[in-house]
Amino acid sequence: MKKIFYFLLLTLSIMFAGCSSGKSDSVYGSADDYAGGKESSSKTGDEDSGYSGRPEDAPLPGAGGITGNENGNPNGSSSSGNGDSGTSDEDENSDDGDGNNDSDDEDSGENQDEDSDENGNGIYTSEPDFNSCEAGVPTDEEKQKVLARINYIRAIHHLEPVEYDEDGDDMTAKCSLVIAANEQLDHQPKSSWKCYSEEAYDGCYSSNISLVITTNSDTTLMDSTSIVDGFLTDENEVPPVTLGHRRWMIDPWLAHISFGRADYSDGNGHFVLGSAIKIMNRTDPGDQQDISDTDIRFVAYPFENYPAELYNDNVMMSFTVIGDKFSKSNNGEGKINLNSATVAIIGPDNKTMKIKSGSLATDYQGSGVPNSLRWYAEGIKPNVKYNVTILNVFVNNNPESYQYWFELK
Repeated sequence: MKKIFYFLLLTLSIMFAGCSSGKSDSVYGSADDYAGGKESSSKTGDEDSGYSGRPEDAPLPGAGGITGNENGNPNGSSSSGNGDSGTSDEDENSDDGDGNNDSDDEDSGENQDEDSDENGNGIYTSEPDFNSCEAGVPTDEEKQKVLARINYIRAIHHLEPVEYDEDGDDMTAKCSLVIAANEQLDHQPKSSWKCYSEEAYDGCYSSNISLVITTNSDTTLMDSTSIVDGFLTDENEVPPVTLGHRRWMIDPWLAHISFGRADYSDGNGHFVLGSAIKIMNRTDPGDQQDISDTDIRFVAYPFENYPAELYNDNVMMSFTVIGDKFSKSNNGEGKINLNSATVAIIGPDNKTMKIKSGSLATDYQGSGVPNSLRWYAEGIKPNVKYNVTILNVFVNNNPESYQYWFELK
């Protein structure tokens, strides 16, 4: 059995301007601040579907690969999600403000049996047709599972939940179709590609995109939440490594997502899955959450009590500074300097954990928040609390230090 799991992430540096805001002594707001989430008005999706160029001020989502197992989970584990099934998180967090709620679960469940009877897998209300180039339409349940998984992950990082933007569904569906039909990943698919459309171009341009190719393993058995988890871990990302998928998903300013997937089988044991999660609204740069009233100073991975299945020795840890809560672009090179930063991870008995030699790296690519410090740690065990100290960070030329902890549960 052969399986290949690809991610693609492209980034473009952006110009930075503006002033830094004042700093807070605390890292995040209290649990009560995030319990109910934040209301925001719905925004329209990318309506300028005729766009065919590449703007000079917008980054693209980017590049990596993960090898899955026979169950279709990109992290190689036998289960998806934070438990025995890919939907256990939704049940556990139905009222905690992470984007899940009982009414959504009940509404989506009403159609589950009907969809399962019609399509055999419960993924689509209408399946993709690769002969006529008709994109598939995921069920509301499938969309809500993806939204719930993203918001579950964001809640762990004490970030506000995002909302689902149905206006982006056509783009992500057609992007997924063109990826699967051509078995290729490109944020700017060629007009010569099978099933190409301007909507597919816009969807691929604005999304984290992935491709799964398997033999003798039906991709329709692959839970959509494992696609989300794969974007978070960004394991075995194709160079240049930026952890861009992760940075887009846990971007504090992210406001809306849309989801699409397209499964294809040739009937001879060859299975393909193309998928897209839209995380950029290039027609409305103001489609961002307002985090100015939060106490966030950074975003770290892993952070505090963290699901063990969302980390392994082949995954890089990461740290992003939030120096200006009023302007995301004001957190890039020239404002944030990580080039001399040091990382110390202290375990039990004050033991300093080893950072893999040569792995500590920085970049200021425009993937989510435009600064990132990353590294590989060695010897990290579950159910052990580790304290992290990061020194020699400069925010607007002022030295800053940061401390946090994590424990894999």
